[in-house]
Amino acid sequence: MDNIEELFEDKCKLPKFIKYCIYILKKMFCVLTIKEEKICILPYKKIKNKTIVNLIVKIINKTTNNVVLSYYLNDLRELKSKILENNIYIYDGKLLSNYLLYNFINYISNIKNEQVYTQEIFVLVNNANSANESNIIYFAEHFKRINIVTNNINHFRKIENYLEEKMGIGIVITNNKRKSLSKARIIINLDFDEETLNSFNINTKAIIISINNKINIKTKLFNGINICDYQIIYKNNFDSDIYKKFDKKLLYESTIIGKKYDYIINKIKEDDVKIVNLIGKNGIINYMEYKQN
Repeated sequence: MDNIEELFEDKCKLPKFIKYCIYILKKMFCVLTIKEEKICILPYKKIKNKTIVNLIVKIINKTTNNVVLSYYLNDLRELKSKILENNIYIYDGKLLSNYLLYNFINYISNIKNEQVYTQEIFVLVNNANSANESNIIYFAEHFKRINIVTNNINHFRKIENYLEEKMGIGIVITNNKRKSLSKARIIINLDFDEETLNSFNINTKAIIISINNKINIKTKLFNGINICDYQIIYKNNFDSDIYKKFDKKLLYESTIIGKKYDYIINKIKEDDVKIVNLIGKNGIINYMEYKQN
C-alpha cells in the first residue's frame, strides 16, 4: 500500500476520518483488500516484523496456490521463503521464458543486423518432456540449423525421426564435450545445471540464454554474453496505475499458466509481446556487446 485510498473504491465517499479508522483496523488485524482486478492490497507501507510476515503467508495460503508479488514484496527474502515453504508458487518469469526463446533470438538478430531464420542454434537439454520437444520442433521450423546437445541422446531419437520423416528437416544430436559447443554462437540452455554446462568446451564469444538455470561460466577465457533475465512489453488489460507496482513479465506469466504450447505461442503473437531488454549478471546488456560477439 502506498496510500490509504488504495483500500477503497475510487468512488468511495466516506469521510477521511472514517477511512483512517478502517485502515487502522485492517492494519491491526491484517485484513487484506481484494480489488476487482484480483489484486490483493496489504494494509502496510512496510513489512517490518516476522509476525506480519506469518500473517500474510497464512492469508495467502487460504486464498491461492500461486501469486504475483509486487516489486517491493518480491525483494523481501523472508516473505518469499515463507511463501515457498507453504508450497505456494511465486511467478518468476522462468515459465514464460520457455515460450519466448524465439523472441530472444529475434531480438539478438535484429541488433546484429542478421536475419533470424539464418541462425544456427545449439540447444542444451536432457529432459525430453512435451514442452522441450515442442520448442525443438518450433526451432527446427524457424531457424536454419538446430543442434541438440544432450547426455540422453536416445531420448531425442524419436523427435529426430519425426522432423526428418514428417517435415524433411535434419537436426544434429551430440554429447561431445570437447567439440559440440566450441564454435557455437548462440546457445539456449533449457535444463543443464552449472556443473554440466561448465564441463563443455564453450566458444569464448558465445551468447548463452540460460534463464531457467542461472549459471556462471567458470572459465576465465569466456568473453561472451550470459543472459539470465529479460524485460518485455505487450498489448494488455493491465492499464491501471496499480499494475505499475508489478513486473510486466510476471503479470503476463500468470495469464498463461496451465495453457497448452500452441495456445501460448499464438497468444504471445496476438498480444504483440516484445523483448525490450535482455539482462546479464551485471544488469541490462548493452547493444554493443551483441555486436562484438
